[in-house]
Amino acid sequence: MDDEPFIVEGLSLLLKGWGYEVVAAQSIDELAQRLPAIREVPGLVLADHFLPQGGSGIEAVEMVRRHAGAPVPAIILTGDTAPERLAEASARGCGLLHKPVQVAPLRDAVDKAMGKGAGQGQGQA
Repeated sequence: MDDEPFIVEGLSLLLKGWGYEVVAAQSIDELAQRLPAIREVPGLVLADHFLPQGGSGIEAVEMVRRHAGAPVPAIILTGDTAPERLAEASARGCGLLHKPVQVAPLRDAVDKAMGKGAGQGQGQA
């Protein structure tokens, strides 16, 4: 989840290339519209910290977790390097990666969050 269409598209293509099914959204409102169609517990939420209209990646994670009724793993992406971002993500049980995110660390974080060994795809992100 990101507010920039090209980032959403790029991350979606990357995750699909790794074998994951992707449900993408650019805002909290778009996520709320897509959630009812998601019948399985997602394997991961990947969200930008700052979203349009004052929304946050943490808010997106909590929305998905409430919908799923499960503690879905999550990774927050942010260009904000303030220690508060890490503390906020950690307090909510989320991983955190600083932008610009490189492919290898992203792959490692996704695999770790989903409980997979490096390079093993499949599942829903």
